[in-house]
Amino acid sequence: MVVPDDDPKTWQDFRAIAAAIRDHGMRAHLVRHRRHEQLALLPLWLTPTVSISISGRTDRKLLPGRFLSGLEHSKVDEYRTLQAAGAPVPRWTELAPDTRLDPGEWGPYVIEKPSAGWLGANIRVRKTEKVRFTPPSSYERGHYGRHGPMIVQKFVYTGEWPVSYRVVTVFGEVVLCYRQVTQRGTPLKTRWGFDAGGTAVISNTKAMRIELDANAEIMEAARRAHIRAFPDVPLLQFDIGKDVETGELAIFECHPFAPLWPFSHGMAISAQASNAVDFDSQFEAMTTIGRSIAKKAAQILH
Repeated sequence: MVVPDDDPKTWQDFRAIAAAIRDHGMRAHLVRHRRHEQLALLPLWLTPTVSISISGRTDRKLLPGRFLSGLEHSKVDEYRTLQAAGAPVPRWTELAPDTRLDPGEWGPYVIEKPSAGWLGANIRVRKTEKVRFTPPSSYERGHYGRHGPMIVQKFVYTGEWPVSYRVVTVFGEVVLCYRQVTQRGTPLKTRWGFDAGGTAVISNTKAMRIELDANAEIMEAARRAHIRAFPDVPLLQFDIGKDVETGELAIFECHPFAPLWPFSHGMAISAQASNAVDFDSQFEAMTTIGRSIAKKAAQILH
């Protein structure tokens, strides 16, 4: 397994994962993604082996055997893959010069966001009838619309304050599930009550509050989508919402390319401290990850 960074907590996690894999009768080796560290793995090219870059996307270098890693997908590719697998993705379209949306089909407001966005950047509510294509070069410097097409998505009403679930899965097994909500700005009292302005529509912000919430319906949607859409991507981080009026689930993203280890990066540590929660303990994460990896490796090698 490729350890994604040199953070002491990350190494602690991966040593625990490796121990769990060994408990299932398999050998496990840990390396960083440096060629000289992988020289010792060369003899494994002669034996049945699975190499895994569980977090982020790396090239193979000297990693032996079947190689599993993240996918550097745009949101457009991600949504197409999820849709083809039957996952509940909100209606969406890529903005093009001839795009014209019917409010009767989309509702009076839609969400516009960049396909290359990160951490909720450049997401905004737009009146459906006014949505128009903007040439990438026309966006201001730093806007993600300069780096890929813009997307329009049907609005999902999750309540007065934006609510979503972050579900982390490893080869389809849930290892973390928490509810996140942002309460700032103006509450959205009704589905289309945007006229007051100042309404937040993004739940995963610096001001969010989170709580561990093993919601069975949400977790099953993530588990099923991972297995069907991205069976060979080791780790996915789903953002899933539920429309409070229709009851429909919506997968907003699954991040098939997520370079940060979700149990040790700075934002994760800060969020746990601020909200008095422990990501590792909810589902005995490292033990569960090791078991899931061992199961996947057994399927490949036998």
